Amino acid sequence: MSTDPDTLAATKLTRTEFAVVRAYAQGMRPVDIANRYLLDPDDDDVLTEHQAVQRILTLRDRLVQFALQHDRPDIAAMFEALRGRSDAGMTRRVDALSSIERLGQGRPLPGHQVSLWFRPSLARRLATGGVRTIADLTDLANQRGSSWWRAVPRIGQQSAEVITRWLGQQQSVIATAVRPYVLSPSQHRSRPALVPERLGPAMREPVPLEHMLAPSSGDPGAAVLGDDLRFIRDWVARHSGSPHTAGSYRREAERLLLWVAQQRGSVRGLETDDLVRYRSFLADPQPAAFWCGPAGARDRAHWRPFEGPLGASSIEASLRVVRALLRAMVRAGVRQGGAAVPAGGVPVAASESIETNRSNLLPPGVVDDFLAWLGAVEASPRHRAARATALLVHRHGVRISALPAMRLGDVRLAGRGARLLPRGRNESEDSGLRLDEDVWMALRAHWADRGIQVEAGWNADAALLAPSEFPATARGRAKQAQVGAGYAASGLDQLLRGTWKRFAAGRELAEIGFTPRLLALAGRPLPDGPK
Repeated sequence: MSTDPDTLAATKLTRTEFAVVRAYAQGMRPVDIANRYLLDPDDDDVLTEHQAVQRILTLRDRLVQFALQHDRPDIAAMFEALRGRSDAGMTRRVDALSSIERLGQGRPLPGHQVSLWFRPSLARRLATGGVRTIADLTDLANQRGSSWWRAVPRIGQQSAEVITRWLGQQQSVIATAVRPYVLSPSQHRSRPALVPERLGPAMREPVPLEHMLAPSSGDPGAAVLGDDLRFIRDWVARHSGSPHTAGSYRREAERLLLWVAQQRGSVRGLETDDLVRYRSFLADPQPAAFWCGPAGARDRAHWRPFEGPLGASSIEASLRVVRALLRAMVRAGVRQGGAAVPAGGVPVAASESIETNRSNLLPPGVVDDFLAWLGAVEASPRHRAARATALLVHRHGVRISALPAMRLGDVRLAGRGARLLPRGRNESEDSGLRLDEDVWMALRAHWADRGIQVEAGWNADAALLAPSEFPATARGRAKQAQVGAGYAASGLDQLLRGTWKRFAAGRELAEIGFTPRLLALAGRPLPDGPK
């Protein structure tokens, strides 16, 4: 196995190095050992007793490590005792040394500590980042892909290069081997372009919508699936004016197309049973090697449509897009009205809203607990921004997508409170959205973090919601320089999801598929159920 002297731990000792440890175990003086085995004949330097002992103990430590790599803690413990240098057990040590010298190169096992295979400095950095065993390392690499090292503090590209290449060399010996998409930084920069593929069950790997080719004319159902592909591309293109919507439609449509192609079917021919099976597939895309992988460039090798199984809320979001696609096909006359997308595994009428189905709401009281937690914990500026956003969404039903466009100029002071009145609308005493007192106070606390005081006036063009600090990057600095710079819709979505994740930790809420939309739904009365 190749090694990097600055990164990888030393492995098997040479015959000369074994002879050094054997001589030391047999009681030979360290200086004599050093002069006989460790000094260059052409070197005039003479080692002191202390220097000789240190060199020998370094070799001893490598021997201990080599024994542990071979799962021989008994031999490792035996040579740890060399520090004492007693005569007891000398013969036993020499015999053990002979047996371990006959062993081949050690093989890493999933349960091995990273300290067995990497030098102390690197092993400490890995352990500090939660990577303590070889299994931890391979799991992280498979989960994060080529950028795994960015999740470990103080691991740079140079160390990542050596570690990733080392993992690749262990493919045949580590039980939990890294996937083919885990590349070293240099390999990742030069990875090949994605090759277009024809839709069908024989696809070697999945490709995104723009790289899909119509099925071969000889395949059963090829013409219909090819027509589906053309229709879906046109359907996605019609929403190009809204990048967020177009991106969501493209992602779900290409997942559906790939799944249908694997099933030898067509999108326009989907029935209720097919959609129930598709729901199950979204919850566990198999085979995972074909379907799942870390997020990556759409035009490069190893792209995958999923990062892993979808949660309940993501499945519902996916099925809403599928429903919209099927309705568009019905309106275009390429599909006859038929099965609706099932919610919770049960087919529902096309007119029923998945979003207001009782089974998709947060449990009673959870939102109140969440809002109370937001107001009670030792808050940071980011926390206060999340509270103001959550209250606007939950209490007043303001859509996440509408918040980025709102400015301080949309706020009208009204006594001790305020109203929200988007500019361009007619203003009257009762117009606009009257903010609840706690919502108003949450906004003021958020503005104070940004240095905005209500009594001192404000810049009407400043964003209603904005980070108090922007990232120290070129893009962050450029955005901060803009007068109206604030949170984007995706930023607010991530803000609420991240805050919810911290709230849910330890509260047995892991199975709840949270989305900001659920905050708004929890603030509305549900329609009466069947009598």
